[in-house]
Amino acid sequence: MRYALAAAVRKFQVDFLTFAPAGKRKEVEDQLAALGCRPIVLTSRQTDSPLSRLRFMLGASLFALCTGMKSSNYVIGRVELSPSRIRSAVKPWEYSAVLYEYFHAVDSVPVFQSAGVPSILDMHNVLWKSREERLKESVAWPAWIKRVSLTRYRRREESAWDQFDALIAINRREHDMVHARKRPDQKLFYAPMGTDLSRWPYCWQPATPPRLAYYGGLASAHNEAAALRCYECIMPLIWRRFPDTELWLVGSNPTQRLRNLTSDHRVKVTGFVAEVQHLLKTMSLVLCPWTGTYGFRSRIVEVMALGVSVVAPPAAVDGMELESGRGIILANSDQALAEQSLGLLSAPKQLELQSRLARSEMERLYGLEITYGRLMKELREWVNTRSQAQSEKRLCDPDL
Repeated sequence: MRYALAAAVRKFQVDFLTFAPAGKRKEVEDQLAALGCRPIVLTSRQTDSPLSRLRFMLGASLFALCTGMKSSNYVIGRVELSPSRIRSAVKPWEYSAVLYEYFHAVDSVPVFQSAGVPSILDMHNVLWKSREERLKESVAWPAWIKRVSLTRYRRREESAWDQFDALIAINRREHDMVHARKRPDQKLFYAPMGTDLSRWPYCWQPATPPRLAYYGGLASAHNEAAALRCYECIMPLIWRRFPDTELWLVGSNPTQRLRNLTSDHRVKVTGFVAEVQHLLKTMSLVLCPWTGTYGFRSRIVEVMALGVSVVAPPAAVDGMELESGRGIILANSDQALAEQSLGLLSAPKQLELQSRLARSEMERLYGLEITYGRLMKELREWVNTRSQAQSEKRLCDPDL
């Protein structure tokens, strides 16, 4: 979001509406102001008192049970950024457009549309696909409950999309999916999640003995499972030929199960690393045995920008427009991922070539100017064109 805001303030005057606990409001306001926004920070209603927290927690649980949605949909859309709170915080008619992060506050869209202000949804990803993956991992629910829950969630999410005047997709596959079902009068933008490549400079310096890494937040069950696949399914094949190779699990809040892997001297579990670039640049490869074709894998962009090649299944980069053999090697099974890694470790010149290709692909696809910069330019043009068309329509029909 930081990079998107930096691009937005170059094309628009930006008011940023959010919420925070009373004791954090000033801090949040200062952070937003430093980005060039005018902050509008509401005091969080959940943190009023222990009784408030209990009341909202019960309300969120009941909402989730009745609708199939997540508690965050209730907290954001019904409590913190409800239509009445938004109406009391801003004057909708003063804006040229309103940009929503996720669809959770969709109930407030009419507040702006009734004032003639177009509403734009930055989808971030197709959330029902993410929910589908989480439900697959759950062993507590029977299969039929999972199906019902996912169907209800998908129906509500896609119904929410229909309320907006424009949508922003961050993944090419999801863009195409949404394009096939959107209303004819809806505008659909495509803007992958770019990054500041100056913060992720090409600096690949692989260590000896070789290091392979898994990189990502290590608290979730999804990431824990992927990291364990690296250790249990991929690395044993690599260790047969390169027994001194180290496996680094790089990310915050590793689970105890992952920490326990350090009993193997070849495994390093870092926890949070402030300047993670300095560590990642020493990796020969990054392994990404992620599952689920949804969203956008920004971690892959970061490591490839540094010049670290990636080995991953095609699903991990679905819709990201990456091509196998250009800084990333795609393979479908754990055995194939191990074999591809072995091939690169055995051919230093090929590994170096892939390193340089990784950087060049990030420059081609994911620099800030060709992602968020282009998006904000297109948004500005669309808003201006739409406003002009409405003005001409009013001139032709004075009763509007």
